Amino acid sequence: MQRNIGRYVFSRATIEQFIEDGDSDAIGLKAVELLRQASNPKDTGAGGELGEILLYLFLEQKLNAPKLLSKVELKTTKNQYVFGSDGVHLLTLGDKAFQLVLGESKIVGKLESAVDDAFASIKKVSNDASNEIRLIEKNILSESFDDETTELIKSIIVPTKRDQSIVVDNAFGIFLGYSIGIDAIQYSNAEFRDAINDKLKNDINNIATYIEKKVNESGLAGYSFYFYILPFNNALQDRAAIIQKLKGEK
Repeated sequence: MQRNIGRYVFSRATIEQFIEDGDSDAIGLKAVELLRQASNPKDTGAGGELGEILLYLFLEQKLNAPKLLSKVELKTTKNQYVFGSDGVHLLTLGDKAFQLVLGESKIVGKLESAVDDAFASIKKVSNDASNEIRLIEKNILSESFDDETTELIKSIIVPTKRDQSIVVDNAFGIFLGYSIGIDAIQYSNAEFRDAINDKLKNDINNIATYIEKKVNESGLAGYSFYFYILPFNNALQDRAAIIQKLKGEK
């Protein structure tokens, strides 16, 4: 997270400007400074930004879907944008086939509750995902990318500028964090790792049917979903402690 915080907070164009100005060493420090300013007063618990950052890392580095926009970029801008997703990424499937991956992250105590909260948010975004595209086109692209890249992205995601042979579908990238429910004191380090792996596999197998049910209930059975699930000892406490450490706060 520390190595990638600058890439999460800043657009690629901004990072390039840092490098051109000879300020590449300051990228991480400036990113942390902005992250401190980006707290969400509507967040019901401290550390909600952790899920957004982890979602970004998974989508960028595991799914190989580059970021178009992250929520923190909106939180730290002078303009007040209305944005539903925790992030928007672009996944290339083929020569002229793409997915616009709308991100959602939830870190709560119970895995089923995390799924419920995620789908409640997804339903709002899926009702009119064009809002996200309009936001990217009108307000963000020129601030985030050079002119050539901006025109390329517009030709992929903006309907009025798109080559009709290009296919772009919406998809959803979801990060879920939850409390694993295992008392570490009862195990050695090796036993604890094995217990976590076994519990995680079991939890995922059990939640898969519930996720399928939520997908169908939401009317989203035709869309692709990319799930990333991470256990915590205590989700609410850990997320606050990790973000506090990342921000360098006591």
